[in-house]
Amino acid sequence: MVLAARLALVLVCSTFFITVSQARELKVYRGEPTPPALMLKDLQGKVRSLSEFRGQVVMLNFWAAWCPPCRIEMPSMWRLQNKLQGEPFQVVAVDMGEEEKIIRAFLPDEMERDFVVLMDKDGAALKAWKVFAFPTSYIIDKQGRIRYALFGELQWDTPEVIQKIKALLKE
Repeated sequence: MVLAARLALVLVCSTFFITVSQARELKVYRGEPTPPALMLKDLQGKVRSLSEFRGQVVMLNFWAAWCPPCRIEMPSMWRLQNKLQGEPFQVVAVDMGEEEKIIRAFLPDEMERDFVVLMDKDGAALKAWKVFAFPTSYIIDKQGRIRYALFGELQWDTPEVIQKIKALLKE
């Protein structure tokens, strides 16, 4: 019941944020740069930690298959991952509370192969990261600090976004 209420609140909030501002851009993160711990199972059942990606720039995206803005932005995230292939860059997609079969049905095989997909079945990561809108994304630098954040959808493969990420890759 609590999870259902939380999901309803997230849906209302994400709808509000998306309709308030159609022009979205990746903003410098002004909060605590040290991210909360993140340890979740991936689709293969292996426990993964955010710390294992130290030395890479990480796009951490909180999403759900039922979320229309998440569905809209996901292909651009995959294009971004492909454009930065060979670079120390990784998309880590954290699904909120859905069953594995729903996630697998939503993600094409190629996307599932290229992304690290984690499952937050009980909402613990959502709570720790204070995610209140879907999608919510963070760009984390090679040292493990949050550098950019976005609450709502974005086309991730635009020249402006790629430029910001490439600047972090050079650091």
